[in-house]
Amino acid sequence: MKVRNQYLLALGIAWGPCLLAAGASYAVILRPQQQYMEELEAKVARSKEKYAQALQAAIEKDQTRLTQEVEALQRRVGDFVVPGLEAPDLAFTIGTLAHDAGLESFGMRPVNRMGGEAPRRWDHMDERHADLSFAGDFPRFAAFLNTLERHRPIVLVETFTISRPVDKGAQPQASLELAVLVEKPAGPAGESR
Repeated sequence: MKVRNQYLLALGIAWGPCLLAAGASYAVILRPQQQYMEELEAKVARSKEKYAQALQAAIEKDQTRLTQEVEALQRRVGDFVVPGLEAPDLAFTIGTLAHDAGLESFGMRPVNRMGGEAPRRWDHMDERHADLSFAGDFPRFAAFLNTLERHRPIVLVETFTISRPVDKGAQPQASLELAVLVEKPAGPAGESR
């Protein structure tokens, strides 16, 4: 037994200080590090929460901004596209503009452009063309052209010609080809998908 007791005593003397050093190092070094690690994890969790809130706020701001941009673009489309129900009234408006400009022998006819060039296919609008012919001096022609270019919705003047009069007292003859973008009616009949 004596050997065993000596063995245990030697083991206790050798391992005792090691266990005390291990306990002291845990208390002095590892325990504060573990507390610091828990604090860091809590900070990371709070930061993730703030990031998620900021991301959500940014998404809401982006959605609001994008909604406002879409609304502004839809209002601008009204400057370029004639609503389908108002398309017939545009002919009367152009006739009134020609009368106000003092043009004589005014005539307008629709043109169906299916000839050499391929027709454009849009989902929500069509392109309509009309030929105008009239008599009038250059200042009246220029005033009429300027009025057409300023008109809302926009009337595109694709081509124009002015011919010199044969008689000295006659007015020059002019012709214009106009193009207008017209909104297709909504619904199953107006969709081309």
